[in-house]
Amino acid sequence: MRSILRLLSLILFVALLISCNPIAPPLPSLSGTQPAPELTLPTPDGEMLSLADFRGDVVFVNFWGTYCPPCVAEMPDLQKVQDGLAGEPFTILSVNVEESPDVVQSWAEEHKLTFPVVISDDGTINPTLALHRMPTTWFVDADGVLRGKMEGQMSATTARKVARILLDELN
Repeated sequence: MRSILRLLSLILFVALLISCNPIAPPLPSLSGTQPAPELTLPTPDGEMLSLADFRGDVVFVNFWGTYCPPCVAEMPDLQKVQDGLAGEPFTILSVNVEESPDVVQSWAEEHKLTFPVVISDDGTINPTLALHRMPTTWFVDADGVLRGKMEGQMSATTARKVARILLDELN
C-alpha cells in the first residue's frame, strides 16, 4: 500500500512539473512591412475614430467581444499596459466585434477601460479583415505599418515587451 502511495505521489509530482512551463512563449514576429488596413469605426457614443488618427503612436488594435472569455480575461492586462505606458506615444485601440453600443459602453465603464473603444456591430469586420480568432491584436508602428499580430489571449508581459520594442524604434 505504501509503495502505491509513493508511486502515486511521484506521478502527481511529475505531472505538476510538466504542467508548469517556465519558458515564456516566443514574442510574435514584428517583421511586417505593409501598411495597416484602413479602419474607421464609431465609438459607443457615435464619434468616428480612425486608426490613422493615431499616426505617430504605436498602436495595439485589439479585436474582442464581451461574449469571449479570453477577450474578457485579457482586458485587465491591456489596461495595465496602457496605464504603465502613460505619457509615451502608445495607444490601445479596442475594436468590439458584433455587439451593441449600449452593451459595449456599459461593459467598458464597468471595467474602467481608459483606452479608446470602437464598435463593428454588424459583423462585417471579421471576413473583411480575415479575423480567425478572438481576441486578435495587431501591432501597428508609429508610421502606420502593421508589424505583426497575435491571435489569442496576450499577457501583460508580452504586451509590454512588444510595445517596448516598437517604442524603442522611435528613438
